[in-house]
Formats: sequence, structure tokens, C-alpha cells
Amino acid sequence: MKASIIILSHNQKEVIQACLSSLSRQRLCEGDQYEVVVIDNGSIDGTGEMIGRLTYDFPIRYNYIPSTEQSSRAAARNKGITISNGDVIVFLDGDQLAGPDFIYEHLRVHKLAEGKLVIGFRRYLGEESIDITSLNSGWAHTAITSSEADERFQLMERFSENGSAFRTAWHLSFSCNFSVTREVLIRSGMFDEGFKGWGLEDSELGYRLQQAGGTFVLNKKALTFHIFHPSEFNENRYDGWKTNLDYFLECHPMFEVQAQNILKEFFDPEIRKSWWDCYIRFEKVVRAHQGYEGDRLPVSIIVVYAEGPELIQTISAEAAHREVLVIDKTPSSDLDILCQCINEKFDVLYYKHPSEDQLIDLYHQYAVRGIVKHEIFK
Repeated sequence: MKASIIILSHNQKEVIQACLSSLSRQRLCEGDQYEVVVIDNGSIDGTGEMIGRLTYDFPIRYNYIPSTEQSSRAAARNKGITISNGDVIVFLDGDQLAGPDFIYEHLRVHKLAEGKLVIGFRRYLGEESIDITSLNSGWAHTAITSSEADERFQLMERFSENGSAFRTAWHLSFSCNFSVTREVLIRSGMFDEGFKGWGLEDSELGYRLQQAGGTFVLNKKALTFHIFHPSEFNENRYDGWKTNLDYFLECHPMFEVQAQNILKEFFDPEIRKSWWDCYIRFEKVVRAHQGYEGDRLPVSIIVVYAEGPELIQTISAEAAHREVLVIDKTPSSDLDILCQCINEKFDVLYYKHPSEDQLIDLYHQYAVRGIVKHEIFK
């Protein structure tokens, strides 16, 4: 299987070089391959000349787009899609370092679950946590210990590591780390170029992909590291996000899209409530509107130490009648993806190696609801 990694760049010469260097340290399955497509959105800092001097063991396609009034992230990414030739398109921002298993983990999902929409995750590097000019083979391990988890990790702890358990997963399909097959992207019409400036063009694409029948898979192992730069959540950026939100709401007058108005309280610099609080309200409001009542009903709990041929069938049978809490204690398996491919009436609430404190909290939470079955696979 071949992946096309599409990266946007604008006057980030040093950062994009670090990003490309991280992509030269990828673990792949035999037979898999990848190309990198860099779309330069009007840089004037010598980015093109720098990339032209680089030599890696993967092909790089560099495409320069002059800056005009029509320039946008959506248009740039669409250009990248059209000139790519991979089976799977993986979107990556130029200010990210790709973890060593980044491409492997995206392709793993697409091999196990055809047609899925894969949401990867990121961690934030501190200002001096890593020397990005001299990456070495062990850099990722150092970065993990000195970085901060993206807020979506907290959402997984709160709701599940299963994308299907989220009613608003489409909003979380951030183009800094997201993949989908090229065929599905082309069929969807790609990014809507009516979005200008920063924000929401990726979430809107995720919404259309879901409306067309796509389902999301959360893969916290598909990991990137966001290179430190000062926060840009100023008034001008909020104005751009608000303009894009208004356009999004105009295009899709459905309740779940309109409910994104809740998130204004985070992006508005005069309010700036926590993203966590705003998003929890957003998810809960959409759940209530859709008539979700799963969290009021008893559950089944399945603890897995070793996979067996009947495991997925057992989980599916339980999910036909009630929510299922799956605690994955296997050292290594594809259960994280397979559980997200179960399509039954009730959610599969999946957790991989939860901490002891998290595990205690989960049992307390579900004991209140009532536990119908507690099964262990060894």
C-alpha cells in the first residue's frame, strides 16, 4: 500500500526541514511505500531552494502556489490531492514532527478496515524540549517524556478510544494528522475552497465524509509532535475562525453543525472558556438531540488479556443489546482497530491499558449503571 503525505508550508523553512527529516525515520511493513507532497503557499523565505537541496530515501514533490486573494489552506490541500498518487492520503502540517510509526499506524488501519477515516493525534513540544535541527533515531522517546498531550487524549479518557462512540468525531478530524483513501476524497469533492484563512475546512470535510457513510477510527499511536511556537489565538484569528464558522453553518443547517456555536466561548479571546468544557457541552448537546440514552443503561464489561477467534463475535453480540466496556490488556494486538469496526445498536467503549486510577474510575462509573456481564478473555 502506498501513502501520500501532504504537507502545507508557508515561510517555515527550518520547521519544514525538521518535519521532512522526521519522515525519513519511518517504520513500514514490507511492500509499503510513501511519497511526500509539499505544497508551498507562497513562501518567500527560500523554502523551495532548501527542499531542492535535500536528499532522502523517499520521493518529494514540491509545488509552489503564488500567494493571491484566492489562496487558502483548502485550495492548497486540494492541489496536493490532485498531484498525489498514493492509495491513502495522509495530511500533515509542516510544524509537526512525525513519530517513527506515523505512516505505519495510518496504513495499519486502512489495511484492517477499508474506507475508514483515520484521526491521528499530537503532542505539544515545549520551547526547548528537543533540538529539531539534529534529530536522531531515538528522538521520539525523548520527546514523549517532555511533551504535553493534545486535548483529544482527554476526550478519549472521558468517552472512549472508539471513534464511533463520539457523535461529533467529524469535528475532530484535524488536518494536521488525518488520513483517508484518495478515492474517497476525490469522490467527496475534496476540501471546500469557500473556507478562507484558518479553521474548520478540515472539520467540514470530515462532516461531509461522515454524511456520505464514512466512519471514524481514532488511532492514538499515529502520533505527531507539534513544534513549539507562540500561541496565535488572537482577535484576528478568531475573526477568521468565526467567518469560517458562519460559512460552515450556512452550508449545513443541521442541528449538530449549528451546535458548534458552543465552541465560540473557547475561540473568542474575550471569553476564552476552556476547550475541554466547551467540547464536552458540544458532544453532550448533540447526543441529547440525537436521543442517545446509552449512558443510562446497564453495561457488559469484557477484559481482554489475549485475543481469541470468538472475541469480536462476543463483543458484537453484547453490543446488540447494551453498551460494552472493553478493557484491552493485551501487549500488542489490532483490537484497538477491530473494536472500532463493530457496527451494532450500542457503543463499544474501548480502552487500551488504562491506568489504575482510570480503571477504578471506570468501574465506579459503570457500577452505578449496573453491570450485566463481566467476562475475561485470557
